[in-house]
Amino acid sequence: MNYREEYKKWKSLSFLDKTLKAELAKIENDEEAIKNQFSCFVEFGTAGMRGTMGVGPNRMNYLTIRRTTLGLAKYIVNNKAEKSGVVITFDCRNNSKEYANYVAKVLTEFGIKVYISKALRPTPFLSFAVLHMKAFAGINITASHNRKEDNGYKIYLRDGAQMSPPDDQVIIKLVNEITDDEIFVDPKNVHPNTKLISIIPKSVEDAFLKGALDCMLHRDFCKKHGKELSVVYTPLHGTGYTFLKEGFKQAGFTNVYVVKSQNDECGDFKTIPYPNPETAAAFELAIKLAKEKDADICVASDPDADRMGVYVKVAKGKYVPLTGNELSSCIFEYVAYFRNKQYDMKKCLAVKSFVTTRLLDAIAERYKIELGETPTGFKWIMRYVNESPKKLIFSCEESYGCALSNYVRDKDAIGTTLFVLEMALALKRIGYNLYDLLHMLYDHYGVHKNYAFSVVYEGLSGKEKMNLIMEKLRNTPFKKLTDINVLKMLDYKTSDVTDFHSMTKSKFNFPSTNTVKFLLDDNSTVTVRPSGTEPKIKIYFDVIDKSEELADNKFKILESALKKELA
Repeated sequence: MNYREEYKKWKSLSFLDKTLKAELAKIENDEEAIKNQFSCFVEFGTAGMRGTMGVGPNRMNYLTIRRTTLGLAKYIVNNKAEKSGVVITFDCRNNSKEYANYVAKVLTEFGIKVYISKALRPTPFLSFAVLHMKAFAGINITASHNRKEDNGYKIYLRDGAQMSPPDDQVIIKLVNEITDDEIFVDPKNVHPNTKLISIIPKSVEDAFLKGALDCMLHRDFCKKHGKELSVVYTPLHGTGYTFLKEGFKQAGFTNVYVVKSQNDECGDFKTIPYPNPETAAAFELAIKLAKEKDADICVASDPDADRMGVYVKVAKGKYVPLTGNELSSCIFEYVAYFRNKQYDMKKCLAVKSFVTTRLLDAIAERYKIELGETPTGFKWIMRYVNESPKKLIFSCEESYGCALSNYVRDKDAIGTTLFVLEMALALKRIGYNLYDLLHMLYDHYGVHKNYAFSVVYEGLSGKEKMNLIMEKLRNTPFKKLTDINVLKMLDYKTSDVTDFHSMTKSKFNFPSTNTVKFLLDDNSTVTVRPSGTEPKIKIYFDVIDKSEELADNKFKILESALKKELA
């Protein structure tokens, strides 16, 4: 794609709105900006299409959304699934509702039935609705926990999970075949067949909430004692409270305080720069309110409510976070302990992403539960679930994503939040909290600590830099970090295992993904992978040691050594 020619094409479009025209004029003499915005199309990653809103093919706008929708529409028509239809939802982000309505119009041009939400709804609800309504596909217009400038387009298929191979490759091929004539259409000239557009029935929403409540293990206990737990909750301006308001009530958690300034469904995220429950900044207002109310726990869900995080009161006025790995470990232990009394564990399944803590492996081994491992992204987790005859009792990834059953086929902050509050209540009644439970796990299984940091690479030059770094790691891998030897390197792109002791290579069976993992001789691991949704390389450390202090010190040493290797 010649970015200068592409820029001229877009500049010649008379129907572009004022905002996009103004951006075209603003960057006219900015060669780097034009190259960045006009040299390629927005890419699909682990969670669909996501990027900055703005003008050009490498931005989220009506025309790039049209391009993707046309490709998906042709896929649906090729499968003769027009009558099965598509479910469409959207979140709080600027333009999300408008984009969702436009997608609906484009689909009806192909005779495709559309069911659209009347207001913003969480991502897990979309997954549920696709399954419940037996739709052929689903689309959510959301950029999840990204910054306010971004938006995105998540595609789900009839199994309720995000598209994955081989379907994603078929859809992407169809998208790539869309011509300029098909893309460059004035949105005002897109005339929907309104007879094909329906609002998602309330009965579907009721069924989804029931599914979320059914994730809990001790509903009667919570209804009886739920008022004893003091909770602060924030939806971070997003969709979570649309279901949790009623969910808290039906579950018995009546002592809930909501951060009002973050319950306004505002796409500008005016109280936080980055609506991600993994960050301390996202919890500042919640913790302030928690201290005022002396709450037991703070919970935050991201804007599309597929992730949730917690801070736990450990002393009056003092709250500490649990990472995604730590919270997942607590949930899995609780699930395994009680499900072990109900089910034959040999018929049960848990699944995690391959960068998630090995503490889950220790728990699975204790309770004799199969623990599957997949690439990052819940589409891979749910693909594993869909292919297994066993009953799913827990699934997670390290970045605050969990699902406690397969009533949805994606991570789910609604059901997980209600489940975590059940855990917090049960622990409080015997004098403990989630932080105490984590340390009980350390006492039983050993101290498992996980750490991560990211290096950001903006723009097209950033992508090239990321590629060079990954190639360097593959072609000239480090064999030591400080005085710690590397035993093996696993290349998940080629499925090669390199043994540095015997200097031999072998293969392993795993879906191809652009990641390398190093196994160290002190039982630590280091994993490096480019993000599928953001311009960054992520580095994960998994350390097992005798104490948290020793683990923390080891991480500092490993982090410093690895940064030198990546320089």
